[in-house]
Amino acid sequence: MSIGRIHLKGFKSFGGSHEIALCENFTAVVGPNGCGKSNILDALRWVLGDGNPSRLRILKQGDLLFQGSISLPPATSSEVMIHLKGEEKVSTLRRRFTNEEGGTLLFEGRRIRLVDLDEIKRQWRLEGDRFAFISQGEVSEVIQQKPLQRRMHLESLFGIDLYRKQREEAVQKLDAATLELQRIMTLQSELRTRKEVIADPVLRAREAKAVIDDLEREKSRLYWVKRARSERVLESIGVELSVLGAQARAASFWVSGWGKALARLEGGLDSAAEDRGAMTARLAGLEGDLTGVRKKLYALSTSLAGSLERRRGLQDDLAREGGGLSSVKVRLEDLQKEADLAGEEEKEASRSFSEAESRWEDYRGQVKHRLDAIRALREERAAEEAALGTARSRAKALGLSFLEALGEISDAGEKVTAACRELEGLKKDLEGKSREEEEARGAQRDAYAAFQRSAAAIQKVSREISALEGQAEALRETAFTRLYPPAVQHLVAASRLGRIDASPRPLADVITCPERLVTALESFLGARQYLLLVKDIDEAGRCIDHLKARSAGRATFLPLESARPRTPARGIAGDRKGVVGWATDLLGVESEWERCVLHVLGDLLVVEDFDVAKDLAREGYRGPAVTLEGDVFQPGGTISGGRAPKGPGAMEIRREIQEKEKAAGDLKAEKARLEGSMAMLEREEESASGRLRFLSDERRTLEEKIRLAEAAEGEAKRALSRAERRKEELGSALSECGKDHLEIMTSLRGLGGDAPEAPDPSLEVELVRALEESRSRAEVAAERSGNAGRLLSMTRAELRNSSSRWERIRLELEGLDHAASTVLKDLSAGGKAYYASWVLLQEALSLSRALDVDHSRALADLELARRRSASASSRMEGLDLGIRQARQRLESTRAEAAESIDMWEERFPYPGGDGIDTREYDKIRRNVREMERDLREIGDVDLGVLSEDLSLTQRLEFLEDQVRDVSTGIDELRRLIDETDRQAGALFLESLKSIDRKFCGLFQRLFGGGEAHLRLSDGDNPWEAGVEVIARPPGKRPQHLAQLSGGEQSLSAISLLFAAMEVAGAPIAVLDEVDASLDEVNLRRFSELAREYSRSMQLICMTHRRATMERADLLYGITMPEPGLSQVVGVRVEDWE
Repeated sequence: MSIGRIHLKGFKSFGGSHEIALCENFTAVVGPNGCGKSNILDALRWVLGDGNPSRLRILKQGDLLFQGSISLPPATSSEVMIHLKGEEKVSTLRRRFTNEEGGTLLFEGRRIRLVDLDEIKRQWRLEGDRFAFISQGEVSEVIQQKPLQRRMHLESLFGIDLYRKQREEAVQKLDAATLELQRIMTLQSELRTRKEVIADPVLRAREAKAVIDDLEREKSRLYWVKRARSERVLESIGVELSVLGAQARAASFWVSGWGKALARLEGGLDSAAEDRGAMTARLAGLEGDLTGVRKKLYALSTSLAGSLERRRGLQDDLAREGGGLSSVKVRLEDLQKEADLAGEEEKEASRSFSEAESRWEDYRGQVKHRLDAIRALREERAAEEAALGTARSRAKALGLSFLEALGEISDAGEKVTAACRELEGLKKDLEGKSREEEEARGAQRDAYAAFQRSAAAIQKVSREISALEGQAEALRETAFTRLYPPAVQHLVAASRLGRIDASPRPLADVITCPERLVTALESFLGARQYLLLVKDIDEAGRCIDHLKARSAGRATFLPLESARPRTPARGIAGDRKGVVGWATDLLGVESEWERCVLHVLGDLLVVEDFDVAKDLAREGYRGPAVTLEGDVFQPGGTISGGRAPKGPGAMEIRREIQEKEKAAGDLKAEKARLEGSMAMLEREEESASGRLRFLSDERRTLEEKIRLAEAAEGEAKRALSRAERRKEELGSALSECGKDHLEIMTSLRGLGGDAPEAPDPSLEVELVRALEESRSRAEVAAERSGNAGRLLSMTRAELRNSSSRWERIRLELEGLDHAASTVLKDLSAGGKAYYASWVLLQEALSLSRALDVDHSRALADLELARRRSASASSRMEGLDLGIRQARQRLESTRAEAAESIDMWEERFPYPGGDGIDTREYDKIRRNVREMERDLREIGDVDLGVLSEDLSLTQRLEFLEDQVRDVSTGIDELRRLIDETDRQAGALFLESLKSIDRKFCGLFQRLFGGGEAHLRLSDGDNPWEAGVEVIARPPGKRPQHLAQLSGGEQSLSAISLLFAAMEVAGAPIAVLDEVDASLDEVNLRRFSELAREYSRSMQLICMTHRRATMERADLLYGITMPEPGLSQVVGVRVEDWE
């Protein structure tokens, strides 16, 4: 099993959406401190159900949301999704949080609860995820944790914490069952007392009950006689109705018979009319078909005649096109011969033109050569003359420049002298400003140091506040998840999330209890400290409906409107020694729920010890009392005491939460004071920094002026040097310019010579005339050849068109022949169809005449049936009148009987009329009146005491059964606790031995020898025996883990963690900078060990160490391109190499 991918969206510093694909072996995540690497570990913890703020490094759930950066706005939702890969299945687990909707957990797209996640993690072998995630502090935690804490961690890894939880639940149930047994026995005593009080009223009620029973028997006899009389009257009416019914059935037979005959005849007449209508429509259709066939035949014959006429015309056109085609072919052959002759003449003329053109080009080349030579001589002379002018101008310019250089030398000397004087003054000013700046820097340094000390103090206080708030939040979570019953947890969580229209408050949450009274109050209240306080009964009903709808368990509610405050009998205790006081005077209570608290604790007396409570009880005090050690005296006389081996209760945790909140409040006040002081120091530091900046700016201004002055001095010196060099260079240039002028004059005098001889002009005229004559002959020959070609193309096109027309006429003739054949066939088929339609029309006319005869006969039969049906209906109406009158008498008698039945049947069920003498009706009525008179003489009697007496008897019997059941349950719980101790102890010892062997082997491998073992500490309770680590590095004696050096402790802790994960078969391990404290030798050992373990489990390691990175299969880098925003960059190591 492994995690394939992690998807982060708006989680902590990961703004936007990020996808991290993990390999199945070794994945390393690197990056600078504070870049967000550990947020990946937090994301895995959170999506797998961890909600502990300290482990997630948050104060509230809203801290999981991305808080925004320069480029991205804050996120409104935070989401983490992981893809789980097994051998044969792939699943997706997603957890999402928004401020509006709270948290949502989805598995395979289906919404689940956090309690369902435990089963899913067991299926994927992730139930020990607490050990699979090893953050920066957990290696130190393994070193520093106490033996019992180490045992708890190992139990969580191997699932033994489930046994511990079951055992604690069984112990709680045992305590609750013991209290329940005491409550039942107290209730039994109260019920027996009540039974003795109502004994006399029960005797009088029994006497009245005997008379009432006799009266009831006589009333029942009276009802039965009256009902029997009604039944006999109903029986006689029934006989009369039977006779009338038989006669009515006979009359109904004839009415029905004639009615059916009438309906049949009417139906036959309608059918005949429909047949006649159908026949008429058929005749019209046949006549239409015959007319259509006739028209079709006429159209076909007309089409055939037109086709024959068109065929004759096309045959004439085909003969004409054939003759024209032959003449075009002959003309085409003649034109081809003429075109070939014109082509030969064109080639000969082109050859003569090419020869003449070649001679002309040779002549032009000779003329061009002579012109080029003449042009070159002219250009050379012009260049020498231009050079002479340039030399004269250059000499004049050099003379003027020489005079300017002498003036520049004088100006540069004056500037150098002025720059030196200015530079000396600026250096003196700079020395003064530097001294002032150094003094201001010292003042700013002192102010900044004070500011830093104040900021460090605020940071320390802030850390303490965060730690206290985190501890308070952890205590709240502990109280909520471990102490509150599941139903109370469910309702409180639903109320906080707004999923129920109610705000129930546990009783323990509205009471502020001093430390010395915690044990007393928790012992007295017991499970009642989780009593839910609501404002009214309706709110309690909504909570109960919510629990029922989700099968979340049962809870007990105390509505504010139902609360009945109890008042203490203050005169009883007085100033007695040993009496601490009344609970309501010693506790702090939220004013809104004061009535409910007084309802539960209003008359509770708190005393110091058992003897004081004992003396008060013997002196007649009948109210509840509790000692500071937790001994409880109930008003019914029962006493409970002892001590349960369990941790702090809800009220103790609430007291600790209030202490931590008070300490956090004091620290916040101190932080506010420090912040005010820091603000003043910040202003002082800003003032000193401002002065320092002002002086620094002035110093830099002076330095800049000095730099500019030095630059001006240097520039003036350089200008002087340049002017002197320029004077020397100009002198040399004037000398060279004179030499060049003499050389140019000598060259001009020697320049000259003869140009090439010109060609004969008559030769040029002869060559031009020959060229033009050959060009004319070539153009004429080309034109003749072109005309012949165009004429040949036109004739060929005419031949193609003539052939196309001839072929088209031929095809059209073939189409006409085929169409004529088709029309002849259609004419034959149309004639046959015409004859068939005429035969059908004659048959239909004969059938129509027969239908007219049948319709006349049906009309006569229908008239006879109507007369017979009217006679039968008249007799039926007379019989119906007699039946209605008999039924009215029947209904009247039945109504009377029904009234009696409604009044008496439920009390006196009727046994039937057989054996009842209706003549005793008057006698029974007299007996009833006499018994009613006797009952009035007895007087008013409370018959309810009989049911109360019976109820008390039954409740006492029921409570006896409950006492036996609870006693049996207590015995079973004790057996369950013993069996859980045995099984969990055996499993833990076996797992501990396996871890011990593997731990020793890894220790020897990492240290190169030595040994290390796990050992149970001594203790009376096997569940409280912790796990100690004894290690002996090579060359040393055995020591506890905390006694080793820092490096030895880290390696030992890593060995223990790896051994525990290997024995538990953890499929995934996430290591967050666990190698940070190792030296290079131990680091190599650790990295090799991690590499080896990555072959059997998926390893994800956050690290800064190069050796660990080098052994990873996949490397991810976490960067923070801008404050508050993390980015992911991934590379596969083998590709990078």
